[in-house]
Amino acid sequence: MYVVGPPTPVRTLRFIGFLEGTDLGIPPKISEVTPNVRNLDEQLTSFETFIDFAHQLGAPQTHAVNATISDGGQNVEFFFLHSDFPDARFGYRAKAPGEDVHEKLWLAEELATGALHRIMRDITPPADAAGTTWLRLDGQLLRADS
Repeated sequence: MYVVGPPTPVRTLRFIGFLEGTDLGIPPKISEVTPNVRNLDEQLTSFETFIDFAHQLGAPQTHAVNATISDGGQNVEFFFLHSDFPDARFGYRAKAPGEDVHEKLWLAEELATGALHRIMRDITPPADAAGTTWLRLDGQLLRADS
């Protein structure tokens, strides 16, 4: 015969290494990070909040300029700056809406783990006539898009 006692009390955990009173923020829900976008307008709206998510993943040097629908109306273009490359402006052409539900997650993770630094160190892709260095995701990996 098994005897079941009272439930074990839940203890509050303290984060070691954080200053007292530090706001850790609430991480976004996965549905907010990878929304099910069905058209360009929904995708544009989701990329407008991308930079906050990138900062939460560990890419605080990245700063959004804007997100827009391309001239051809085929995809969303996201433009950003990076404080480690003050003379560069970066552009990212998003995949078609619904093609990769995790696209923003992969892009933010790549920016947070140094992919942009590796690209600029190893390839140094040329900027276009407008001064934009274009990037794309190849699967989950960030690449230069010439």
